[in-house]
Amino acid sequence: MSSDHKELSKPGTIQQDAFAQEMIRFWISNNQDHVSLKVGASGDPEKEPPMWGFMLADIAKHVTRVLREQNPDGPSAQEIMEQILGGIGERLRHAPDLSGTTIKGKS
Repeated sequence: MSSDHKELSKPGTIQQDAFAQEMIRFWISNNQDHVSLKVGASGDPEKEPPMWGFMLADIAKHVTRVLREQNPDGPSAQEIMEQILGGIGERLRHAPDLSGTTIKGKS
């Protein structure tokens, strides 16, 4: 059995920022989600949900950018974003229960 997990590299642009924080780590293993989250980093429970919403939106924008770069003649950025949002809606409607593991990282 191999322990050669396919871990992503840190962006080089964060190396000089002493305050950079990893907020989420998402793995798929045995067809289940396994997630580490840095919940509580905002320091304010009322600000936490919108902060996560902003991060999820930014992730969707980054994915859209990369998909457009990889296939410039493919769907437009708007079409890709609509597909991403459609996938989110589908997942929430048809798979509301979590599988796998969730670990809360230290804030």
